[in-house]
Amino acid sequence: MAGLPAFTEVAARSATFASHRFLLNLRISSRLTCTTALLLRRPAAPHVVIAAAALFVAYDVALFCVLRRGVPVPHRLRLAADAADAAGWSAALVSPLAPAALIVAPLAMETALWRGWRALAVPAVSGSATAAALLTLHVRVGGPLAVLPAFALPALGVLGGLLLGRYLQGRVHERLRQAEAERQAAAGRAELAGRHSVAVGADTALDVLTRTWPLLAVPGEPIGFPLAAWRHALAERTADQADYLGTALLRWEQRHNMAHAELRRDVEFAVAREAAPLLISPAQLAALDRALAGLGLRGRVPVSVRTPRPLGHPQVLAVGPHRVELPQDPLSGVPPFDPGPMVIAIGGIGSLTHALREMDGVPLPVAACLTAVALLVSLWAHRQIAARGSAARPRVLAACLAFGALDAVVSTATMTTLRAGGITRQPYLHFLLFAGPTATMYLRDLSWRRRAGALAAAGVVLAVSVALLPVPLSPADALGLLWPLAFTVGASSLRDLLDEENLAFGDVIEREHDRAVAEGFRRGREDVLRLVESSAAQARDRLRRRRDLIDPVFLPEIERRLDHVGRCLAALRSRGPGGGRSPGSRTPPAR
Repeated sequence: MAGLPAFTEVAARSATFASHRFLLNLRISSRLTCTTALLLRRPAAPHVVIAAAALFVAYDVALFCVLRRGVPVPHRLRLAADAADAAGWSAALVSPLAPAALIVAPLAMETALWRGWRALAVPAVSGSATAAALLTLHVRVGGPLAVLPAFALPALGVLGGLLLGRYLQGRVHERLRQAEAERQAAAGRAELAGRHSVAVGADTALDVLTRTWPLLAVPGEPIGFPLAAWRHALAERTADQADYLGTALLRWEQRHNMAHAELRRDVEFAVAREAAPLLISPAQLAALDRALAGLGLRGRVPVSVRTPRPLGHPQVLAVGPHRVELPQDPLSGVPPFDPGPMVIAIGGIGSLTHALREMDGVPLPVAACLTAVALLVSLWAHRQIAARGSAARPRVLAACLAFGALDAVVSTATMTTLRAGGITRQPYLHFLLFAGPTATMYLRDLSWRRRAGALAAAGVVLAVSVALLPVPLSPADALGLLWPLAFTVGASSLRDLLDEENLAFGDVIEREHDRAVAEGFRRGREDVLRLVESSAAQARDRLRRRRDLIDPVFLPEIERRLDHVGRCLAALRSRGPGGGRSPGSRTPPAR
């Protein structure tokens, strides 16, 4: 779409912000959790542990500030520093490894955003460094040796980065596609308004000229009016453009009523308010024309839409007593991009970590079943979004909370690892890692009742899960809330940025929309003026060539009408395009 930025330019700011905010939130959460675990295991030297943690937190904040300012930091240098960082904390902790392994996850996600699958080098390098450190420690002092989290958790960061990048880019693609369809529809409506502005002022021009052509008839010689060819050309020009349903019906109504002279066969559509602004793709417009042509419509015909759906998706219309189905457009029916299904899928894949002995020790078949259920729920949510657009978000959030409740209750009831690193394992907190960000992205678009219902449901799940824990909680276990809090705050910040970018991007689209409306109005006005001028010139030429054959009784009236048309055209040309009002509203009014 001319005048609009490329989607990579728009998504770049959101992607960069998300990765940097994720780095700060997750790294600080990891430091606090690692520090608490070390203090519980080595209470003899708390000042050393706290000082080390403070230094690393200061390093994380400084890195965040440097990256936010756009200062380039070589990727290899960051990878080496993060790998050494994670290996050092892992060697100090030995178990649990998860907090230390997650130190590398932000870099893995950021690399995946910009480099795709090549980001798998991050978990490979960092996992190998951690494995080497733990192996050395195992050879020297013995103890457990479990390195799977060192590879698996950074790999989840890669997966998250790939999916986040697809969501952000797809979100802009969808916005551009919708904006292009709106631009085409608004330009088409403005073109109709431009023609109408001339036609109304040209009742003594276009209409008079239409009534004049029959007077130029010559016995034995057929006469044709150029209006038919003009209508055909206009129909071809708008055949490959999206349009509002209200405007498309008005076009069809005009073509139908001008195709015959019997008033009793005229059609006047009464389009419901919610149906008029519905965007229809070019293929669906063709299907609508074919369907209307076979209905034998007459008189006033009410039109409504059963359930409005996104651009290019199947639509069901009620046209009078008839049901008209517009099939899905295979070219433009791309499902809307939405974070809900993606986050549910990531959460389900994360449920596999319940089976790790260092995590919760849930039996692997149970964890695998939870993942399978999550993927099915994600697929269902994706289809809901594809069919209903943003209107499906309450259902998707409800499904997300339902799976979260299942995951929390089942994992807590089947856990075998009760404590790790001196901290009680709380597997039910995993559901907040995906339900929290989903709710944060959705709640602003929901009613207050649905917001309250979602928060109440999350509270009930937490209460039930805490009751199922086989061991009591201690004050130190409250640190477990840091992880869902970090993800939720990051999602909230991302939503803030997306809303901000949406406004800025909307300004660009609005300017392009206004330009298209002005151009459509000018083009529509110019079409009618050219039609009248060309027809008037042909009429004068025919009068000059066939004057001797035309009935003399009609000659004075023909000349008077042609002179009148000439004066009207001169007045319209002198007023210029500003003589009519270009419609600025983005939504066509219901008729």
